[in-house]
Amino acid sequence: MRSLLVLVSIFFTVCVNAKVTLESSWDGDFYKYIPTQKPKNIMVIAHGMLSKTDNASDVAKKYITRWVPYADKYGLLLIAPVFDTARFGNLGGGYGGYRNLFGKNTSADQFVNSVVDRYSNYTSSRSNRFYLYGHSAGGQFVNRYIVTHPDRVIRSVISAAGRYSYPTKSTKWPYGAGDLSKTIKWKDGTQQRVYISKHLKNYAMASKNVSIVIGSKDIKAQPKRPAHIGNNRIEIAHNWARAMNENAKKYGIKGSVNVKIIPNIGHSSSELTPYCAKTLFSSDGA
Repeated sequence: MRSLLVLVSIFFTVCVNAKVTLESSWDGDFYKYIPTQKPKNIMVIAHGMLSKTDNASDVAKKYITRWVPYADKYGLLLIAPVFDTARFGNLGGGYGGYRNLFGKNTSADQFVNSVVDRYSNYTSSRSNRFYLYGHSAGGQFVNRYIVTHPDRVIRSVISAAGRYSYPTKSTKWPYGAGDLSKTIKWKDGTQQRVYISKHLKNYAMASKNVSIVIGSKDIKAQPKRPAHIGNNRIEIAHNWARAMNENAKKYGIKGSVNVKIIPNIGHSSSELTPYCAKTLFSSDGA
């Protein structure tokens, strides 16, 4: 009986201490999950695009909750930014929103970096390098983050994105690495002048640590975008992977961008999550 009580007590303590909690700030909000056992590394989770009826906080919480079992299994401190419309929303024209790293008060990538830096000391590695996952629009955030900060990522997985930043200077950001100078306007009237310049060597470095996971039924036609080759998410992913690996060769880097097609799944973040976890944390990434 005493042993049973001890086990119940331990279980209760785990349930009480290891919770998903919300942190809020002027720059942005985020959910975090810290396992009871000291985590080794951080993982950042980027949610998909919000519908008109979605609450960003609810969506971010749903995404991070799916990853709690993997956090416990692999020793991860989870961070899920709340990319709300007011501060990180899509502004139209393909230029605004977190998927392209923009933000009203601070850029989406710098917001993530600041949160990771803040919590890196909570991990045994004490590293500001982290694992990165995102689905759909969140996958767009991932591919644009890794070509901007390739040194910050341990490994990343893009779940069913429909747009990418291609390793070419002939197409402007966010669809390529070409220089962008533009004024963007937020819904409250706030205006920003942005100047963006990317380096193709960063794309080469990023190609070492990224995989793409897509369901075989995710074949809805995608709008045409500059530099993009293909009609659906699967075709576009294969072409982006090929372009990334070819660019890596120019810098003497062996690119390993690969595309994993999961049978009988459509554009579903929840159904693809186990395959994304396996891709990130299995030794062979299979």
